[in-house]
Amino acid sequence: MARFKDAQRILATAEHWKDRCLLGEGSVFTERSLWTRENFEDLRRLYVEHLDDTSADPFQTKLERQLRPGPKEVKCLWAEMTWLYYLIVIRQALAPGTKLQRIREIWGWSGEDIPGEHDLLGNDVLGAGVVNVGRAYHQFAWKEYRFLVVAMLDWFSLDADRRHVLSRDPWEFASWLDSTEFANNSILRHALLFLIFPDKFEPIVSSGHKKKIGESLRYATDSVGKGVDLDKLLLKIRGRLEKRAPDEEVHFYRKPYVEFWDEEEANRWFTGHLGDTTPWHMNMGSEVQESWPGVADDGVVSLGWDQLSDLSAFETRGDLAEHMKSRGHGDNPINDSLAAWEFTRDMKPGDLIFATRPVERLVGWARVQGEYEYDRNAGRFRVHTRKVDWHRCESVPVTGGALTKKRLTRWSSPDPWVRRLMWFTGYPPPPYLPTHAHQDLFIPRDQFDRLLTSIRSRKNLILQGPPGTGKTFIARRIAWCLIGHKDNDPIEMVQFHQSYAYEDFVQGFRPTDDGGFTLKDGVFHRFCERARAKPDTPHVFIIDEINRGNLSRIFGELLMLIEHDKRSKDYAVALTYSDTRFHVPANVHILGMMNTADRSLALVDYALRRRFAFETLEPAYGTDYGRSAFEKYLTKTGADPGLGRRICERIGQLNAMIRADRELGRGFQVGHSYFVPDKGDEPSGDWYLHIVDTQIAPLLREYWFDSPEIVEEAVAGLTADA
Repeated sequence: MARFKDAQRILATAEHWKDRCLLGEGSVFTERSLWTRENFEDLRRLYVEHLDDTSADPFQTKLERQLRPGPKEVKCLWAEMTWLYYLIVIRQALAPGTKLQRIREIWGWSGEDIPGEHDLLGNDVLGAGVVNVGRAYHQFAWKEYRFLVVAMLDWFSLDADRRHVLSRDPWEFASWLDSTEFANNSILRHALLFLIFPDKFEPIVSSGHKKKIGESLRYATDSVGKGVDLDKLLLKIRGRLEKRAPDEEVHFYRKPYVEFWDEEEANRWFTGHLGDTTPWHMNMGSEVQESWPGVADDGVVSLGWDQLSDLSAFETRGDLAEHMKSRGHGDNPINDSLAAWEFTRDMKPGDLIFATRPVERLVGWARVQGEYEYDRNAGRFRVHTRKVDWHRCESVPVTGGALTKKRLTRWSSPDPWVRRLMWFTGYPPPPYLPTHAHQDLFIPRDQFDRLLTSIRSRKNLILQGPPGTGKTFIARRIAWCLIGHKDNDPIEMVQFHQSYAYEDFVQGFRPTDDGGFTLKDGVFHRFCERARAKPDTPHVFIIDEINRGNLSRIFGELLMLIEHDKRSKDYAVALTYSDTRFHVPANVHILGMMNTADRSLALVDYALRRRFAFETLEPAYGTDYGRSAFEKYLTKTGADPGLGRRICERIGQLNAMIRADRELGRGFQVGHSYFVPDKGDEPSGDWYLHIVDTQIAPLLREYWFDSPEIVEEAVAGLTADA
């Protein structure tokens, strides 16, 4: 997953500053040499050594007075330092118009005007920002500029070779930066590290927030530390989170991650998700740990302590403590008696239990289903139990430090720790809504909503369109919207082909090792049984290339059973190879995909057409909305804005040729998916030409196999001046 997609423009701009100024001793806006040791020596003399101005004048007024005796170069340099500071400050803290006005004003102190209409002074740069510096800009800007002046003076006092070595090593650079005067508690310290090394450092300018994140999400074996050590810990934490959610951008100020360390956000989440549900922590000590596999399989949670009598028989906790004392729980079993009392009386159906083993690893979570039960003869670790619905966690490491050693602990108030556990275990999954699904799609929102409405009402939907229109990509998003969250378990996907048969899809006889035959259910039959076991969960069966198969032969009697108004036992029929009566559950949705440019396809069975809703997807280049969305998407992935326009114009012209061809038509157009960058791609002119040469040109040769002159004309139009 690309880091900070919405900060790509800022990071590209920071790279420009790094090359021209930090390493080149040049200027952001001009061809002069502004970022030099001599100029920073002047700034130290004019500014740092004269910070004793106690007048009530605004910072900008004092600054102008301090810089007035200096040469014009230092005033231009200060304007560029201000521009650098503003790169990180988000719009909510300071409006882009105000930023530009102040930069121009400072540059104007030199007696010159700043170069007009410079790209790096536009709203896309000054109006973005990556962090909210809060009151730091207004109250403590003087400290940040002091730090920057001194740090840059130290930097340009190094020889060029040393600077280049540091610029390539993030940790050495960070250690050097921390060694400079005034680096401690500077927000620019953190901001510079992010701008220069965005793959290693976070867009966080608060040491306090970094420490909270580190303490909240570290493993028990991690040390928090400070400075560079803390930055390294956050990078390690990020890596772990990205492995758990590879498709999500990990941003510690956004949900769900902010809910892991910020108490206020965690409280808000609890209020909305748990209500009066109580979360409990159970420490699976050595004796209970031994019982874990068995109790999990049996759907019970065991308190252990088999030597104790019926815990519900004691009228007071004092009586229970005396009983436990007589059974070997020490002279003052405060914690043990509390655990037994709460397990018996306070825990209630619907509560959550998180079970950990002694090495601080989560092994499972459970939803309590029943009341306390006592059975003296039930066997070891079965005497004191409650019925629960266990969900194993494959030994997830616990984050956030040491846990209590008590057998059972009630979390009586919302705790970010519980929020983390519930995310790590996948419960409850974050909702997946049409607003999420529509991101990075190139169709209008109302069209996507219509797709959802069609499949919800008809149960069966076919997405048809030319190759490369994102049918498979959209299909999974439709499925997640139906399910309500990202979950691939209720989804099955197959691809039809000319040899696909009823026996593969529904049911048929298969050879056995002893030379005989046995009846086996096909993939759709098995899927229906899975869906039947979870009637409240929508299930989606995706069929790629649905029109490649002999549909009547594949579906058989299911052509009737898949109709949306025949999803009940009333319409169950005996299958071809068995006497078992079968019906398709109401929570099964069938989502087919049809490539309209496949010459080998037979006409779709009319019986199937009556049972499906059909929706057509067009190439993004063909609509105003699609073209605009596609160009913005390419720019967001790092492409030059001109590249997106060129692709849309040239493929749009190619598609016009295809539509006008009587042997081809709309169904053979070239879709936008060919030009959606894969992970690791850097969209550029060469990248575009490579796709044309290896994917588009061969497709066109297939389309116009008997007219090579048309192919040459089309390819020439795509590659001209590229």
